[in-house]
Amino acid sequence: MASSSGELIMDALLRLSSRSFSNLSLSLSSDLSLHRRRLAFLLLSPFHFFLTVSYLRSLSFPEKTLLLARHLLSSLQKLLPPSLSSPSSAHRLRLRDLDAALLLMAMCDSYDVHDRAARPSNWRSVISDAVLRSTLSPSGLGLDAWVVVCHYVDAAAKCRRLMEVLAAGGGGEKVGSAAAAVVALPSVECAEGGRECAICKEEIEKGREVCELPCLHRFHWGCALRWLRRRSTCPCCRHELPTEDVYREMRRVWREVGKMGEQNQWRT
Repeated sequence: MASSSGELIMDALLRLSSRSFSNLSLSLSSDLSLHRRRLAFLLLSPFHFFLTVSYLRSLSFPEKTLLLARHLLSSLQKLLPPSLSSPSSAHRLRLRDLDAALLLMAMCDSYDVHDRAARPSNWRSVISDAVLRSTLSPSGLGLDAWVVVCHYVDAAAKCRRLMEVLAAGGGGEKVGSAAAAVVALPSVECAEGGRECAICKEEIEKGREVCELPCLHRFHWGCALRWLRRRSTCPCCRHELPTEDVYREMRRVWREVGKMGEQNQWRT
């Protein structure tokens, strides 16, 4: 893997064609504009700011960490090819959770530039000042394509750092594949007989419809469904399918990012 997560992604983005990069930046601009509008709404409305802060205070530390992880994972996935993005809706944030995640991220960013010896007594004022400084900075003016893309690259790097911090506490239990990922698997006809289903060890009859994983290994549909309900990897090559576990999904995506960086492949 490259020396840093940000460098890895930036290196891949620099290889995009002009058209692909333009399409990506337009997609990201729309998403970033939504995030900026939501944060501005919270800062301009004391009532909604108070409600969102109260919601954050009601969450435990693990719940806040999970909220932040889901938001950062979503930002990372917006940079990636569709083949790496999870089709599951389990990681998508409702509007209340999106507002809370944006405010929590703003608190973290503001705390980095605030005097850490003194806890901010007025978060709304502190965040507003930080947002204003960022907006009026040379890099914050307008929605230049690289400014937008760099915002998401930075979020992806934060996702990587969070994953590394949490890595020591990761469990080893098996987790099933995301239901949406399984539903999206294609059904193909077995063109020739004699092949064995690696799960049940029985022959796959010629002409039979079978399940094909992204790694192109094929299995009886019944066998594949039973296997993927309990596991998220191919039984032959351990290719990983998306899961509904946010932290495992972060690790899966970054392993795929590393492979893509080595192969010099990205969104086209």
